[in-house]
Amino acid sequence: MSLDIKIKQKGLFKKKLTLSDILMNQFQYGRYDNNYVLIPNEKLDSELTLFHPEHIARGISVIWNENETKEIGLNMLYPTTNKEIDDLYQLVRYYCQCYKTDVFEQDGVQLHLSDIDKEKEKIKKFNLETYHGFLNEHDTGCFFCAMWPYFYDEQTKEKWLNDLTLETFETDLHQQQSLDLYYTNPRFYSVDKDGKKQVMGVYTITSTVESVFPLVPKTPLCYQDFTSKDEVKADFYAVALFSLESEEMLITISFDDFMKELNKRELHEFDGEHIYFDGFSEEELYEISEKYESII
Repeated sequence: MSLDIKIKQKGLFKKKLTLSDILMNQFQYGRYDNNYVLIPNEKLDSELTLFHPEHIARGISVIWNENETKEIGLNMLYPTTNKEIDDLYQLVRYYCQCYKTDVFEQDGVQLHLSDIDKEKEKIKKFNLETYHGFLNEHDTGCFFCAMWPYFYDEQTKEKWLNDLTLETFETDLHQQQSLDLYYTNPRFYSVDKDGKKQVMGVYTITSTVESVFPLVPKTPLCYQDFTSKDEVKADFYAVALFSLESEEMLITISFDDFMKELNKRELHEFDGEHIYFDGFSEEELYEISEKYESII
């Protein structure tokens, strides 16, 4: 569920908005890869995702390109945080100012800038209702957020439900989304194994890189085969170890064998389905590569 806003520019002499205009000197931006992980400072031809670095939440999608002069679109997902709702209407005010209009369209209804304060309170109330409704219906689940997905468990759900202010939800999202980590996702390959063609999902671990890693391997949400558009299902999963120093792949071992090595380290909680860990040193990866045989 989302809230959609359009701002149209009228008049003969229409202004083009620059990326600097879009960011308002305070927001950061990016675009998503196929696994819904943000690639910072990149954008699609007609869309980018904004987030405020001081309170990262679910991200606000902006439909815009540098040659467009007729309108700009904004999209915000429900549920989100109160600060992100404030961000949305701050953007609306500023883009309207740039387009020299006091009118915008929200979910098909025409509104004026003078309506924002009252409308914002209505949206915050509806957002809270949506938030509680979703959590009450789903003991575990996932929120697509600005940087990457957030998978919550039952314990987190109960903590969030007990906070009627959304402040805990807001704090948890920002703390998790603001971590400087590499979010691992598998790539899929067709390989010959045990005398037949199989699909192998491979996670790559790079020396010295702090990484987010799944407790159980699986196909990322929204990931599809580019040809058939069906969900990719792996017959087995593996982990490839890459050396930055020598710029080479050292070995590919089974997911289970890598987990044995990983469980010897200090692991940090990330969300309901992932942990993160400090990067393996070059020496540690070489030791692991010498301990196991490659599975491919």
